[in-house]
Amino acid sequence: MGLHLEFEAGAVIVAGGSGGIGEAIALAFAKAGMPVVITYHSNEAKAAAIKAAIEAAGGRCECHRVDLADVAQVNALFADMTSRHGRIADVVYAAGPHFDFNFIGAIPDEQWHHVVNADINGAFHLIQGAVRVFRKQGDGGNLVAVITSAIERVPIADIMSAAPKAAIQMLMRGVAKEAGRFNIRANCVGPGWINAGLGKKGLEEKLDEKSREAIRTKTIPLQRFGEADDIANAVLFLCSRQASFITGQSLAVDGGLQL
Repeated sequence: MGLHLEFEAGAVIVAGGSGGIGEAIALAFAKAGMPVVITYHSNEAKAAAIKAAIEAAGGRCECHRVDLADVAQVNALFADMTSRHGRIADVVYAAGPHFDFNFIGAIPDEQWHHVVNADINGAFHLIQGAVRVFRKQGDGGNLVAVITSAIERVPIADIMSAAPKAAIQMLMRGVAKEAGRFNIRANCVGPGWINAGLGKKGLEEKLDEKSREAIRTKTIPLQRFGEADDIANAVLFLCSRQASFITGQSLAVDGGLQL
């Protein structure tokens, strides 16, 4: 007998839903019967295509351009969504800026500040807005942040991914501890090498075949790269009723990379 996940009623906001992993998360929630709200920063065409695919399959979806680093835009999103959907069940942070892999000593100052503002401050605005909405609803809600498994295994030339995501992990743990009494749960999912999003870009554009093979066979116990659906399945589980006693945790979905 398979496990059938159950969810609380309400809409799901997937911030960064136009990205490779965000798309898989949005599609998975829609397949589960949840109305989905996708936010995107610049890729309007991709967001529209995801919306069309969900609706063609009988699901419900809308997409909105939101700069998460702008708190006014984030607050406006929550006000609009609660007004039109009535209840927000889950909020997923699957966003993050694009950047080049680089050693710490070579990172341009302006790029560092851009990444910190877009990722940490953007996540903070979304998390804070979600907590306020969940408290106002009176019956809680779920937060999940897609971070990185690199927070437990210091990466080389990838600190602009790991450092901001480590800060986001701490924000989520703080929410879990502070807001648990309001039935608000907050968890993280940490992808390893995934054939989607920035991970796919790094594998294909920054590494040759020999380097990719070395990563796959020498650093990943399962000896394969993950797929976006692997992350989406973990996010859905953490938002389900079956995970109702799980909060403040980070689930590495990395094929054993952290070991």
